[in-house]
Amino acid sequence: MQVETLYGGVNTGPHLLPVPRQLPRDATHFTDRTEVLNRLHELAATENGIAMISGPAGVGKSALAVHWAHARKEAFPDGQLYVNLCGYDRRAPLRPEDVLHGFLHALNASADGVLNDLDAMAALFRSLAHGKRLLVVADNARSADQVRPLLASSPGCFTLVTSRNRLSSLTAVDGATPLLVRPLDTPDAVHLLQRVSGHRDPRAATELVLRCGRMPLFIRIAAERASTAPSLKGPAEELARDHDRLEALSTLDDGMDARMVLSWSYQGLPSPVARAFRLLALHAGPDFSVPAAAALIGRPENETRRIIEKLDAVNMLEDMGGGRYRYHDVLRDYARERVEEEETQSERLGALRRELSYYLRMVDACDRVLAPERQHVPLDHDTARQPVPFPGPDAALAWCDAELPSLVHAVDQAVELGFDDVAWKLPVALVYFLRLQRRDTYRFELSTVAVDAARREGDPGAEAWSLICLGGAETDLERHEDALGHFTEALRISREIQDRHWEAISIYNLAWTLRLLGRYAEGLERQRQALGLQQESGDRRSVAITLTEIGALELDLGRPDQAYIEFERALVGARESTDLPTEAKALHGLGDVCRTVGRTSEAIDWYRQAVDVRHRVGDRFGLACSLFELGKQLAAVGRPAEAGQALAQAVVIFDDLKDPLVEDARRCLADIGGEGD
Repeated sequence: MQVETLYGGVNTGPHLLPVPRQLPRDATHFTDRTEVLNRLHELAATENGIAMISGPAGVGKSALAVHWAHARKEAFPDGQLYVNLCGYDRRAPLRPEDVLHGFLHALNASADGVLNDLDAMAALFRSLAHGKRLLVVADNARSADQVRPLLASSPGCFTLVTSRNRLSSLTAVDGATPLLVRPLDTPDAVHLLQRVSGHRDPRAATELVLRCGRMPLFIRIAAERASTAPSLKGPAEELARDHDRLEALSTLDDGMDARMVLSWSYQGLPSPVARAFRLLALHAGPDFSVPAAAALIGRPENETRRIIEKLDAVNMLEDMGGGRYRYHDVLRDYARERVEEEETQSERLGALRRELSYYLRMVDACDRVLAPERQHVPLDHDTARQPVPFPGPDAALAWCDAELPSLVHAVDQAVELGFDDVAWKLPVALVYFLRLQRRDTYRFELSTVAVDAARREGDPGAEAWSLICLGGAETDLERHEDALGHFTEALRISREIQDRHWEAISIYNLAWTLRLLGRYAEGLERQRQALGLQQESGDRRSVAITLTEIGALELDLGRPDQAYIEFERALVGARESTDLPTEAKALHGLGDVCRTVGRTSEAIDWYRQAVDVRHRVGDRFGLACSLFELGKQLAAVGRPAEAGQALAQAVVIFDDLKDPLVEDARRCLADIGGEGD
């Protein structure tokens, strides 16, 4: 006699189906993911565990889940249930009722008595799963509500969920363990490409996988296309053209391509979030901060942060840490397509103008903190009156350092868009930071852009200023003859427009370069010309700066007593004008004079003071120079421990700045028995 089992008033039926084995086929050429696979093994050993795998489109979440499920299916003898929830798919997302109907049928239960009653169906599913060891793979979920009714309550069951969305409520409410899947490491990505395509050229393969963002889906598509090509060179070149990359990442038959896959994520975004996603693609740098994003999308910073967090939650942006975000490569291409198609040229230009204005305001604010007495670029009234956002030099230096790659791209973008006022002001405002950090190549390239932009603007004052910045970079790069030419050109322009300020600064810089060339007498004559102009105009800060150079020239000419007098005058003037960088230069110069004439104790005191001031203003190169001289003088008077400490600090800074003086500092440190690394 046949017996029918009853669950909650629902017959399981006399026709028993086999134990469900619903997993789709395992991926061929599955590559790596050892860390995540091991973590899944651990989680599966816990009672009634839930793992929540998330990651961007194309990163291989489904392949990972199915591969692991196949590897562990023997641990779940009562069956493996699988469903593609179509959360991000050309088809509409599945309702949990429809999924449960299929699960109940697979478990030999009829759902007729509870049809369309979600709670009853979920309760019946939990009853059927009780006491069993079942694996449930809920693939491609859009929301936690889509998954929650599918969760079994039996200790022996394990649920594996994948989604482009992190489904944080599934973690917070249901205790799911989140596992974020990232793009493959480059060696693993190359290995996958080589296995699928049959090509073995490691250099071309590396280039190609990087163009695919190291995403397994896109690597497989590219590898399929490359498999019929004679080499990887052609496909790699095709993917190198950003505007062709999405087109290149299409399959040959079913129409499944990168653009379609990414659209499923984009189309599900709320309108303000979708607009932010595409507008952020206008940012030219490698990553961006929330304030820069706020300027670009034209929304308040708090609102922008919430929008970015939503994009991060659905893995359409990547959190780089430190409040910075970026797109995965192919996602950025897709966002650029969207912004070109969905935003007018006027809207795009407006967004870029807002971001460039934000960068100009912030760089100017940094400049005002790092060198408050320096002349600053002119800003519009509304921008100029905004409060300085940096409490001190350290914060300003940290901001500039984090934003420098984006600032370089921003200058290029300003040129491309014809925003020449920004294209000369940004580099000029950034010059002092670049000099402090010894970013001399950046300084040279950006100053060259500034000169050209100022000329296009037809602003001779800006041109003279930019030429002086360019000459300064050339001098620090030891291109002294080029620097003399640009300082001379700046001097000519300054005299033509009768600008005594830039005339004096041009002469000062000419003299500075002459000193570096060993032409001390000529340099001293020029500096005295500059000094006269500055004294006439009452520019106390510039007078102090010029006096430091006159002191250095007097010392070079073998007149230490006169040099001491000039450095003392410079020190007084710098303190009166609260110009800390010049104060530090004067203090160091006084140390140089005392060192030269053998007054070692006095030299140590002056160098210590210079170290203190240079540390306060963030002048790392100057700080290293003062520490170097301090260390040598301390060693000379038999104080090796203090000398070693100063020299070791100098070595670290010189090494970080990649300055050749690091070798001299290491030798001095070694001479007193210290460590050079």
